[in-house]
This record gives sequence, C-alpha cells and structure tokens, in this order.
Amino acid sequence: MNFLKTLDSKKKEITQSPLCTTFISKNLFFNRRHSKIPYFHLVKKILGIGTALVDVICQVDDEVISKLELSKGSMTLIEESQIQKIRSNFNNPLMTSGGSVCNTVHELNHGSHEASFYGKINDDEYGNAFIQDLKKANIAFQGIVKKNELPTGCCNILVSPDGERTMATHIGIGSQLNPEEINDEILNDIDHIYMESYLWDHDLTKKTLQKFGDMAKDKNIETSLSLSDPFCVDRHRDELKEFITRNVDLVFCNFDEAKMFSQCETMADVGLFFKAFGKKVVMTSGAEGAFYFFNDEVSHQSVEKVENVVDTTGAGDNFAAGFLDYYLSGKTIDEALKNGNTRAVEVIQQLGPRIKRS
Repeated sequence: MNFLKTLDSKKKEITQSPLCTTFISKNLFFNRRHSKIPYFHLVKKILGIGTALVDVICQVDDEVISKLELSKGSMTLIEESQIQKIRSNFNNPLMTSGGSVCNTVHELNHGSHEASFYGKINDDEYGNAFIQDLKKANIAFQGIVKKNELPTGCCNILVSPDGERTMATHIGIGSQLNPEEINDEILNDIDHIYMESYLWDHDLTKKTLQKFGDMAKDKNIETSLSLSDPFCVDRHRDELKEFITRNVDLVFCNFDEAKMFSQCETMADVGLFFKAFGKKVVMTSGAEGAFYFFNDEVSHQSVEKVENVVDTTGAGDNFAAGFLDYYLSGKTIDEALKNGNTRAVEVIQQLGPRIKRS
C-alpha cells in the first residue's frame, strides 16, 4: 500500500508540474484499470466518425427474414415507411444507442483510452435517447444536433436462431452529415480517427468522410476504416480503394468483405492481395480467428470455440475496439489480435452489441 501511495503522490507531483505541459497535452494518466500493478500510461484520444443510430434488436425465426425479403447476414437500407412493417414482427425488443462506430467507441471506453463520437442526430425522442446513452457511458458526443424533418436514424436488427444478425437500417438525418458543419478544431488533441464505410452510401456523408480524411492527413493523425459490409464494399469498391490509399492507415474487415474488396475467393489469394496492398489490414474470419497483413508481415491468432452463439451483432465492432485498445497502447500485433478475439467472443454470447459488465 505504501508503494501505491508513493506512486499516487508522484503522479500528482508530475501532473501539477509546470514542466509537464507536453505530457498533460497528451493525457498522461496513472492507470490501474487492467492491471494489479500500477503504471503510468499514455492515454490516446480517439474520435469515432459514423452514423448515429438507435439499435432495435429482436430475436426472430428465419421465416420472418424471408417474409420481409431481407438478405440474411447483411445490412439493407430501408425507407421510414417500412419501419412499422418490420417492427410488427418484434416482441420485446432491446433498444440501445448504436451504429457500428458507436459500438466500437463504447467498448474502447472500457479499455485504456478515451473515445468520443461524431455523428448527426435530430432533436427528437431517439436522438435524446442516443445522447443520454452516451452520457451514461461517459462518452462525449462531438457531433451535430438539429431539429429536422428527418428523424434520428434507427437500425432494426433481426437475430436468427443461429445467432446471425440481419439489419434493416433507416439512416434518417444521419444521411445529412455535412462536411460544411465540421468544426476545424474538432481534431485538436486527437491521436486516432476510426471511421466506417457505411458513410460512403450517401453523397454528403461520403464528402464528410473525405474531409475528415484530408484533415487527418494534414495534421498527421493516424486513421482506421472498417469496410462495414460486403454489399457496401461492392457498391463503392473503387472509390474506397482510392480513399484508403490516400487517407487510411489501418483497415478492418471480415473475410466476406475482404473477398469483395480484393475480388478474390480463397484465403490464400486474399492474403496475397493484402500483402501487396501497402496498408495495414486486420481481417476476422469467424471460427478461423483473426489475421493481420502488412507488406511481408503476416500474423494470425486463433479464437476459442464458442458453443452457444446468441447474437453476432457487434462482433466486428467489439473486435476492432479490442484490437485498437492494445494496438494504440504499443502492444504487439499478436496481443492486439488476441484481445480483439476476446472481446468478440464475449459479445456474441449475449443479446445486443455491448459486452455486459457487472
């Protein structure tokens, strides 16, 4: 205990010192959260940029997915008029703030760093619920709130008996995320930006992503991008490749997205493609574990077998959070892959996109 008191005293002495301005600006914290041994830890500030959605999650039979003409395991964009038809098949759904990047930001805030979220919501019931959910998790909302005829977006998530999730998403006001509304100072003190390819589906949101990418490049801020969905990749493959080449340092994808992006069919060919791609790529492949490719460097971490898969919603989002947590802490790629696998395994054994903690 004397050792802990000494270190706590030293922390206070350092952080209050006028000579410590550089360290304070980079958030030097005394971190005991994940270790019995106290240590000084350089906390990174991460900004997640994505579509702000309220997730409405319900377990359904496969027949419901077929009846609604949805593509199982993928995301389908829907109109507001279609929401009620889908919801009529829901019984006691779970509701939470969501969207791919928001899920990752939530889990990152349970790690070693500080993450905030940038998106757009309406000043309506769903928008207020979204903000309140972030506040409960001590996550700063850095985005835009506007009174608009378009509602805050929602994602209807249908979870089939095998745990696969199928999404029917109404973007709402999220489609109006406008590059002209970006505050030039928003990236001050940001160390890493995490983005989603779903934003490529609308012209304004695409331009917003491009502007953030250019701003990050000018400020020498590291960036990462999730490929989000195989159909999204198929719709925008060439433009995404161009954006990644110019503005992205690290790519997250699953094997289906990787196949669509590379236009290869086998694991071996996908691996060869990414080794030659010139960017850091992290790829998950279900029960086969997770892979990392960068030039001649290839890493693989297997994943434990899960007997009871309840819901795969948020598996990739939580994996990305686990990987980034360790990656940004300076741990090895193998350690980061393993931590990503651990987070994904935890979340798929429960309903919803967040790991439940006591």
